[in-house]
Amino acid sequence: MRKLARVPSISVIVGLVAVSVFLAGFLIERFTQGDVQVTRVEDPAADADKTPDFDGLFRAGVEQLREGHAHAALRTFEEARKHRPGVPEVYVNLGFAYLVLEVPDAARKSFEKAIELRADQPNAYFGLAESFEKLDDLEMALGAMRSYVHLTPEDDPYRRRAMAAVWEWQTALGRNVARADVSDTASDRAVTTDVRAVADANLAERLAGMPLIRLDGGVDRLALYAGKTLILNVWATWCAPCRRELPALQRLSERLDSDRFAVAGLSIDTDPDFVREFLREVGVNYVNYIDVAKDLAGAVADLESVPQTLVIGPDGTLRSRIEGFRDWDDPQIVAQLERRE
Repeated sequence: MRKLARVPSISVIVGLVAVSVFLAGFLIERFTQGDVQVTRVEDPAADADKTPDFDGLFRAGVEQLREGHAHAALRTFEEARKHRPGVPEVYVNLGFAYLVLEVPDAARKSFEKAIELRADQPNAYFGLAESFEKLDDLEMALGAMRSYVHLTPEDDPYRRRAMAAVWEWQTALGRNVARADVSDTASDRAVTTDVRAVADANLAERLAGMPLIRLDGGVDRLALYAGKTLILNVWATWCAPCRRELPALQRLSERLDSDRFAVAGLSIDTDPDFVREFLREVGVNYVNYIDVAKDLAGAVADLESVPQTLVIGPDGTLRSRIEGFRDWDDPQIVAQLERRE
């Protein structure tokens, strides 16, 4: 895979990272050279386990990152993590410190841990995208950056820069960039958000002819869902944003009218027994399929990053592609799905 020329505006953001400030709760900060952007995120952890040692370490780590002392910041945040291992902002900070130190795989693991702890952190997805780009995995970088775009408000000054990175990474992968993949209009944000609705009659025909392999080895066809709107989520057990979506997708499957809608999963893992056990542990019981060879996900549907969700209409046509993490508990999603039916 060809190494992408880095996007200057985004690389600058990582060049001098500032991440979190603790003042009456946690504040996450993103810094650029000579420019400061602040995004406030409420701390979900209970105050009962908050200690002065942690507070002081957290502040010290931020100052060390501000001053460009990434090694010192790394040690400080590791010590803070020992005091409160369940605070996601600590892992975000660790990830950015690792990025500055050019250790992208360690950064990736830190950002994924932050997302596991709380999935709606824009900075974690931004850092995750940067980590994957440094690891030459542009497909995963795309998925992470699209999640960042989805989670940031439209007036966020860095959102357009992230969208530019998505566009450049698509071009580097030789994907069809004629289609507007990133939406910039408020009307699209409820469901498709950063990916506009796709009308593709040819895809409907290709999907109709493909077997859907159940985890028990049985085979279904798309015709099974004729007359219903199918929300088909493509995911993997090794994808942190994917794992965070599953419980909300389970609740979505229970909330929607089963006569009009169906929710299904398509895992691109290689071991159906592992996937089945994993789903049992997280409490997911809507039908899931497996696509070991990526015949459907890759060759047919052109899915090059996960998570992605295909919304397929009652007539079998593709209504939209939703790329990246979504909060499926958002009531606007249900309302938007019902309007599009």
